[in-house]
Amino acid sequence: MATVSALLFDADGQDRPVQLGREALTLQPHQLLWVDVQAGEGEPLAAACGSLPADDLTRDWLCREGQEPALHRLAQAVHLRVLSPRPEKARGLGPPVPVNMAAQENVVYTVHAGPAGFLDAFRAQLEADTHLGALDAAAFLAVVLGHHVEAHRRALEPVEAHIDHLDERILAQPAEGRAHLARLIAVRREVSALRRVFSAHRPVYVALASPEFTVFQHDQPEERLSRLLHNFEHTQDAIAQAREAVLGTFDLLMSSTGQRTNEVMRVLTVVTVTLGIIAAVAGLMGMNFQADVFKAGNTGFRDVLLFSLGLIVVVVGLGRWRGWL
Repeated sequence: MATVSALLFDADGQDRPVQLGREALTLQPHQLLWVDVQAGEGEPLAAACGSLPADDLTRDWLCREGQEPALHRLAQAVHLRVLSPRPEKARGLGPPVPVNMAAQENVVYTVHAGPAGFLDAFRAQLEADTHLGALDAAAFLAVVLGHHVEAHRRALEPVEAHIDHLDERILAQPAEGRAHLARLIAVRREVSALRRVFSAHRPVYVALASPEFTVFQHDQPEERLSRLLHNFEHTQDAIAQAREAVLGTFDLLMSSTGQRTNEVMRVLTVVTVTLGIIAAVAGLMGMNFQADVFKAGNTGFRDVLLFSLGLIVVVVGLGRWRGWL
């Protein structure tokens, strides 16, 4: 079952929710209507928004399924689609949520098939009475899209925290190299997915920032929309820096792995030397010469063992003194 909410922002009066279809609305110059529709689970958009009080062209766009950002400028409106990042707990459960939007004079529609975090964040900031009614559709659209850009920036925060935590674990527990690598691969995939989705919006935000862009006929180019591109590029740089941080963590992991490998090789080298000493002494004492030293019996065997043990102690002590062990 679709969830439909409609808010009327009135700069000269009281903001209030309205019941679409139950009351006739005649929007005044200082009023703005925001209609938000969330389709039910498994419900097609056509069934969720087919009864919206909009013209056929706008309703057709709002009910259209799509997974790519898009922007279409018409004479009396603008239609666009953006992708909302999923909440952190559900981020790995599927693709981002497409949000179809349509802005006309005094009216803005938003339609989506799942929870749109940036719309929820915008709605949560609404107070009992606002001055949003004084904004035209272009300015209101800029405010909503500003929350869309900020939602991607907030999506980076747990990733950055995970990278910092992973750096600490790599330094504190270098032996868990395989586990660290698996976590690092998961973080890299998350950053790459966020980067691909967000970068796909660049044509939309570049077009919105165009000096001649207008939402409806006789509308003035909106300065708020032009500032969106700056915020978009700033967030894009932040995502790129997170990607570089992942690569830096990988370098740290490789350095830690190399350091651990060097430590293991030093131990193996000392073990090889000590075993080589035993083998050399055993080989020397096993020579087939009729010398008196080879006729010492049990006493000679004991002396050879003590001599070998003494050489091993000397090698291990030298390794500890030189920092090899």
